[in-house]
Amino acid sequence: MLTRFAITLLLSIMLPAVLFAAEQAAAPGMVIRADAMSHDLASDIVKADGTVEMTWQDMIMTADRATFNRTTQTLTATGNVYLLKAGDILWGDQLVMDTETGRAEMENGRIFMTQGNFRADGKQIARLGESDYALRNGGLTTCDAAVPSWKFGASELDVSLEEYATGRNVVFYVKDIPVFYFPYIILPVKRERQSGLLFPKFGNSSKRGVFVDIPFYWAISESQEATIDLDVQTKRGVGLGVDYRYLRSRTSEGSAGGYLIYDNNEKKERGQLVQFHKEQFSDSFNLITSLNLTSDRTFLQDYAEKSGEYNRQYYDSRIVLTKFWDQWLTSAQAIYTQDFYSSSNTTTLQRAPELSLYGVREQIPGIPRLYLDLDLMLTNYYREKGLDGKRMVLAPRLTTTQELFDGRLNLSLSGGLQLRGYDTDNAVGTGIKEDQLVAVPEAGAQLSSAFSRLYDIKLLDLERLRHELVPTLSFLYVGDKDQSTAPDFDHLDRMNAQQTVTLSLVNHIGGRIAKQGGTAEYRNLLTLRLLQSYSLSGTRSNLLTLTDDSRRWGDLTLESETWLHRHFRLLADARYSHYAHRIASTAAGFEYNNARGTTGRISYRMADRQLEYLEAGATIALTNPVHLAYTTRYSFDKQDFLESNYTLEYRHQCWSVIVGYQERPNNRTWTVNFNLAGLFGIGTGSATGYRAPTP
Repeated sequence: MLTRFAITLLLSIMLPAVLFAAEQAAAPGMVIRADAMSHDLASDIVKADGTVEMTWQDMIMTADRATFNRTTQTLTATGNVYLLKAGDILWGDQLVMDTETGRAEMENGRIFMTQGNFRADGKQIARLGESDYALRNGGLTTCDAAVPSWKFGASELDVSLEEYATGRNVVFYVKDIPVFYFPYIILPVKRERQSGLLFPKFGNSSKRGVFVDIPFYWAISESQEATIDLDVQTKRGVGLGVDYRYLRSRTSEGSAGGYLIYDNNEKKERGQLVQFHKEQFSDSFNLITSLNLTSDRTFLQDYAEKSGEYNRQYYDSRIVLTKFWDQWLTSAQAIYTQDFYSSSNTTTLQRAPELSLYGVREQIPGIPRLYLDLDLMLTNYYREKGLDGKRMVLAPRLTTTQELFDGRLNLSLSGGLQLRGYDTDNAVGTGIKEDQLVAVPEAGAQLSSAFSRLYDIKLLDLERLRHELVPTLSFLYVGDKDQSTAPDFDHLDRMNAQQTVTLSLVNHIGGRIAKQGGTAEYRNLLTLRLLQSYSLSGTRSNLLTLTDDSRRWGDLTLESETWLHRHFRLLADARYSHYAHRIASTAAGFEYNNARGTTGRISYRMADRQLEYLEAGATIALTNPVHLAYTTRYSFDKQDFLESNYTLEYRHQCWSVIVGYQERPNNRTWTVNFNLAGLFGIGTGSATGYRAPTP
């Protein structure tokens, strides 16, 4: 027994530590497992062969063969090498790694990063840190396929996960086909915002020709960002847009931007300047400024993309300072208006300053149920050419409310006076008095009640109905006062004398809807309001005309909102003329939304046969990856489409493409927008609607 023990001890000292165990602790916290391992004591190198697995810290490495230098803490692995860390995988033919610093080099390697689904490959890959990699003769994509739908190939590519990738001699591939070449490129590889080039937006327009937008996103700081857009148009020229956004604090935010182009067609500089800022000094005190200026009155017609922008009538720029109290509000503002329908803005009325004070339902001390409402406004109107001046409006009102017959009836009485004072300039030859005071009395009464009833019902998921009926009888009196010698600055300068009685009947229907699990949902199903007025004397304002004394009956008005289903909503506003025996005006609409990507809407508007307008739109999820959207606006009075937009979107696992086509009078435009998952979106939208991103 002793002899056998001595032989064993001698062999363990003299032989080069031939290890028959399949597991070895190579260093503190490090374990190597393999089919066979040996340890050279002289060089302090551990060799492992056959199904090698090495674990240390939060890393796992597998390979066919590996050596580990315990002195330098260097790992060398060859053959099907895989390095796994927190879900990220680096694999290739040969790995050399400093296990203390984590720096490594891989030959013919590939990377998979779970955050963002990033995949990269390279003839040589260097791991420089926790999330930093350098690739030579490699590529980057977020697609899962063996042949990716897209990738960026580069001779040199440096990737910082959750930051950005920079590359030299970069080629963008669709499948294996090279499409674009970039000498140098910066790509955000971060789900959070990160500075970098956004992918270009391409298109063609009959007004602007072939165009390409090249946007750059700049993450200035955690509270500031900007988008700078280079806009190249073959027919118009080269434009530059800037969109800057900031958040100074929870109570201070804003944006500023603009667009500038030398228009080759117009042979002049054209552009737009926009700005917005909100400063909330306290819960009841704030400042808002907004700026909307264009170089000329047709700029939006040529460059606006957003619906409702290209044909808008005017732009307002203003600064508003507002202070609130419990029952009072005061404000000071200045407003500059740019009228695009006017041949010259010199005749457009501007307001600066305008001071206002409003009091809402302030109870009169010592008198129960008697309330004071007060409107006070001082405005300075000015323009370069034409009538202008100053106006003061003082409109106090007293209101009292009473409950009659144990609350079955509610009575409201009000009386007030609108007092307007003018100091008019440039009134010679206009028939307008320079200085005058106009006082118009007004009074009103309203009597209303409410009746309700519950019904148990079993219809589909409907369990109970609640019907509420609210009849209201009201009277409005406005004194007869000649106002023809007063300037007509806005709607406050003309009050129609009238004595009008109005009867309205409002129906509310709500339902209790049963849901799975024994819970219930209460939903409004129908609101229906019927209104009829009768004029005892005077004139009344109608939508487009005035109703005179001989036509005492007002239009019969029907307003409704109906939920046919939780996905269907029907809106209607119709006015019937007793004298023309026809619908005088109507606004009706239908909306559908299944909450799964399919929506639809259609609305129709008509006013006294002078304005007739149809708007419709739909988004359809044709299949899971394909989505179609369509919007149109048609004018019956002009007998032409004002605008039609077609959008087809294809959504892939790692990319999407949006193809758009737009038709407007005298202009047709198509665009192509891309989105590469995990990197950037292509063709960022603009809030003001023209091509360059703006606030």
